[in-house]
Amino acid sequence: LEDVWKQTTLLQLLHLIHLPILDSILESPLKVERRRLTQFNRQTDLIISNTFLDREVSKSLNLPYTDEWFMVAVDCLEYFPDELIVHASELLSQIVNDREMVAESHKRVLFDTIARHYSQNREPLLYDQYHNIYTGIIKLRESGNSGRALEAAQLCVRLLEPNWREELHRLLSFMAVAAAPSAYKLQKQNMNKTVIRRTFTKAIIQNKSLPKTQAEELVLFLMDNHTAVFKIPDSLLQMVRKKLLLLQEGGDPDTSTGFTFCQHISQKEFDEQKNKTTMDQLQQLVEKINQNSNMSVKERNILLHEFQKHHPLVFLQHF
Repeated sequence: LEDVWKQTTLLQLLHLIHLPILDSILESPLKVERRRLTQFNRQTDLIISNTFLDREVSKSLNLPYTDEWFMVAVDCLEYFPDELIVHASELLSQIVNDREMVAESHKRVLFDTIARHYSQNREPLLYDQYHNIYTGIIKLRESGNSGRALEAAQLCVRLLEPNWREELHRLLSFMAVAAAPSAYKLQKQNMNKTVIRRTFTKAIIQNKSLPKTQAEELVLFLMDNHTAVFKIPDSLLQMVRKKLLLLQEGGDPDTSTGFTFCQHISQKEFDEQKNKTTMDQLQQLVEKINQNSNMSVKERNILLHEFQKHHPLVFLQHF
């Protein structure tokens, strides 16, 4: 099932953007196993942190969950190691002030905790081997194809491991809320969006072949469209359903790609097209020779004579 999803996703990506090679996208079994072990460790931490979160962090906040800022921030904490949550809880419990100041102080503690976690030397949430896809998304945006760029981004996140995809979703959701101009002011001298961009870009993508400005552009694009990015395109769902149905019926799912990259024609049609194209090109060539004013009359006559010797029929048709 996983292979069907990945293969179908790649086919749709190839329809949207140019991928020079697939080697950078397809991982070796060793890398896949290593990533799965990492995911297992993260899932283990998640279970422990969830338990502690329910008992401590929410209690320390002591505020109703009506503020979206707090909700998305706490969602991010679920992916953090326990020691960070313990430290954050201790800081939160020490804050005593009027209600408005407490809320702002809580937000400062939570933001600093999230920023500290993602500033560590860790693997970015967007895998490095997908750099050609990221470049393709950026090119689509720069050429004005924002709709196709969004669809490519939706397909790209489908290639991530589920746990990494969910963590990316939560981080982008927090970034979008915290980056709003009306949200809690993160720095006096900078806009919230600027602070968010500088703080979290490297946590999401690190690639030497991608300029810093393009990396930040991609991150902001994902942040601004964080709700839509994680929706599965209808076309992908339909293709996967069709392939799974073929598998259930004992068929070959590779026979149904959903796309036609070239049109099948008969041998007769191929020969006719080949002959017509060849004749058209030869006629253009003899015309260029005959009309070339940069050649002397002698040079032109020599070339025309050679052309007549090798392609007499075209020569007679032209003259």
